[in-house]
Amino acid sequence: MKINKRIKWIVIVVVSILILGWILIPIIVKNYAINNSKELLGRQIAIDGLRMNFFTGNLFMTGFTMFEQDDAATFVSFDTLNVNIEPYQFLFNKKVVEQFYLQGLSVHVIQKDSTFNFDDLVAFHSADADTINHDPEDEETFKYILSNLELKDGRFVFEDLNINDTITIDDLSFFVPYISWDQEEDSNADIKFNLERGGYLESSVNMHPADGHYDATLTIDHLYLDPFLKRIQDYAEISSIEGFVNSQLNFKGNINEFEKTLTSGRFDVFDFAMKDNSAEEFLAAEKGSCVLQEINVFKSSYHLDSIYLQKPYLMFHLDSISNNIYRIFKLDSAYESSGTTEKAKDSTAQDNLYYAIDHFDIDSGVMDYTDNLTGEPFDYHLSEIQIQADSIYSDANWVEINADMLLNERGTLKALVGFDPVDYLDGELHISVEKFLLPDLNIYTNHYVGHTMVEGDMFYYSDSKLINGNIESENRLLIKQPSVNNTKSGLFALPLKFAMWLLKDKNGDVNLNVPVRGDLNDPEIDVWKLVWSTFKNKITKTAENPVSSLAPLVGADPKELQSLDFDYPDTLLTAAHVKQLNWLLELEKQKEGLSIDLEYLVDDELQKEALAGLGIEEQSDSLSIQTNDSLAKKPGLDVDLLSEKYSRARISGIRNYLDSIYADTRIKTTGRDSLQPQNTGAFPSFKIKFTLESETDSIP
Repeated sequence: MKINKRIKWIVIVVVSILILGWILIPIIVKNYAINNSKELLGRQIAIDGLRMNFFTGNLFMTGFTMFEQDDAATFVSFDTLNVNIEPYQFLFNKKVVEQFYLQGLSVHVIQKDSTFNFDDLVAFHSADADTINHDPEDEETFKYILSNLELKDGRFVFEDLNINDTITIDDLSFFVPYISWDQEEDSNADIKFNLERGGYLESSVNMHPADGHYDATLTIDHLYLDPFLKRIQDYAEISSIEGFVNSQLNFKGNINEFEKTLTSGRFDVFDFAMKDNSAEEFLAAEKGSCVLQEINVFKSSYHLDSIYLQKPYLMFHLDSISNNIYRIFKLDSAYESSGTTEKAKDSTAQDNLYYAIDHFDIDSGVMDYTDNLTGEPFDYHLSEIQIQADSIYSDANWVEINADMLLNERGTLKALVGFDPVDYLDGELHISVEKFLLPDLNIYTNHYVGHTMVEGDMFYYSDSKLINGNIESENRLLIKQPSVNNTKSGLFALPLKFAMWLLKDKNGDVNLNVPVRGDLNDPEIDVWKLVWSTFKNKITKTAENPVSSLAPLVGADPKELQSLDFDYPDTLLTAAHVKQLNWLLELEKQKEGLSIDLEYLVDDELQKEALAGLGIEEQSDSLSIQTNDSLAKKPGLDVDLLSEKYSRARISGIRNYLDSIYADTRIKTTGRDSLQPQNTGAFPSFKIKFTLESETDSIP
């Protein structure tokens, strides 16, 4: 009996101790942890409730708070922590967690300058780790089995005091059902949290712990961009950014070689818009999509299935130094600071770069272009921009890009660009511009060539080839019924008005063929200077040699419209002279506004010698000569007077003929100017000079 009583009391005492320990130990542990938290954890903590079950290995904690260094503000807190472990597994060197449940976790991270509010914790725990010496040979395999790992209703706040900006992530949750050191099946981890204004981020990870292989999916829905404004302003001079992002990305790789991760998926942005610091929208798109086939950063390989932009918008301002895009994104300073070494590195990287874009499409694009190169703003509006291309590969033999657009709401442009992506010195460019309104270019034409385009439609067709750097470009310019004014200004003062007028056909249109040739391998060659030089030479030669353009209108040889030539004893018009004068009268009728001057030239001394040698004597003051034979050869003649009468006879003969054929003719005949050096050594002739009646009036 006594033994039974003794056993009974022992049991009662043990149970009492266990119950007492069950009740007191959590209180003791809780108070000890709170009172010594700075020595244990590096920060002051607070705990509302703590329960522990030694038999089941359960720990239940509520109301945990870790304070900031000031012991007042909250750094980390959570509502509930529930952990279930299997204590006996420690005997087999296994760490088994049956459940890890954390609810209401809240983390508040603060950055100021380059420091964070957790730097002291990192230093505290790093110091502890440094005092422990690890011998890799003494370490055993770390065996673990983790089940039912769950975070629910988490909250993460990141406050950047440098830019006075705060990012908040609410409803952060994840769940990992199982993971162990020796499992053959993949472990799965799901993470999800809500974003502001109804969006969310969701991730699913499958990992094989044995070999480290994993695949993951990241889904983003309605991630709005405006909360990131202040962070983007570190890299761009903008005042606002709008739009939201949807994305689904897939990752595949190995945690032991994370840099070799492969990425695929898609990225979409909607209602995107950026404004510069003047609150002007300069970049926008109704929708942009990018489908990633495979991105391998480790191998510098970027394969995109498609890039699609719907109704993109660009405002582009160009000046003599830079442009608004470079200034907004601070690219000017970046290029200025880069040295030759960095450029060489970039060149090496480009040699190893592989890119592929299966489909590229821009739909209904708009661009507002402005430049101030002439000192006066030139504004131009491009709309309905369509650009399509397929199979843009860095190792392709040939790539072609098609584009068409509307020019200033009126003209059209179609272009086909072909190039060798390996060798950019091989390519083709085919351009067709139709119904382009010439007055749109008046700012340029006034500034550079001193002319105003009053009216006219331009049609431009170009076929250009680039072979080993050699340009062969055929350019045809058709201008329908142009009207031009001369403003007597311009940097180059080209005779554009006269040249355009000369080039007009019977319909009032100008057809101009401008071939361009050059070698881009020559460092002195600039493509645009080459095109401009070719065009300038064409205009100048046309104006300086107008007979080349006028002669075909009447079926004449250009040489026959340069002068009317006489022999010294001749004063009467020959059949050749009559034909030439008839051509001039016909040109006057065909080319309204044409001014034709017949300037009489003769070397008076040579003519006197010739007349004296022939023994010709004047008949009368009027020298009314009908035939050359009527001039008798008599001695003692006055060659000075005779020479003058011969010249007057030739001038009056031409004048009488012109007036008799067309009384309203505007063809002028001028007498000999003795001061003109052209008279020296000249046979009797009338130099034909073609000009406009008035250079300041618009061409009819």
